[in-house]
This record gives sequence, C-alpha cells and structure tokens, in this order.
Amino acid sequence: MWWVKLIVIVLLAAAVVSLGRALMALVRNEGKEGKTMRALAWRVGFSAAVFIFILLSMMMGWIQPHDVNPTTLYGEPVQQQER
Repeated sequence: MWWVKLIVIVLLAAAVVSLGRALMALVRNEGKEGKTMRALAWRVGFSAAVFIFILLSMMMGWIQPHDVNPTTLYGEPVQQQER
C-alpha cells in the first residue's frame, strides 16, 4: 500500500528535520534554553512512531515482511529456475 510508505517517509523526514533543528540550536548556542533537548526529544518521538507504525502495519496486514535471504522462503529453500 502506497500510503503506508508515504507515512513512513514523512515521519522519517520529520525526524531528520528535527535533528537539523537541534543542530542549529546547538550551533547558535541556544542549548541553555532547552531548544536542543526539545528538538532531540521530538526526533526520538518521530523515530519511535515510525517503529510502532511499521509494527502496527504488519499486524494489520497492510505490509508483508519478507526474508532477508533470497534463497529461502520462511526458512525453506526455494528452487531456483534454470536459465
């Protein structure tokens, strides 16, 4: 589903933007006001939201996990087609 990918990309982009805001607050020496910590807390929140959304998407059946090894499917060897 394309909208699941869109939500994940938007959340990851928000995490990157928040990380950039934290860097800018740190460079401008606004760390004493708590802006750096607040931006980093938002970044952690966005990252956690991505993780939870991916788990929820798998549980709801919106996305399907796949094996890392292309020669196996669910731990069983896959027969390769001869070329």
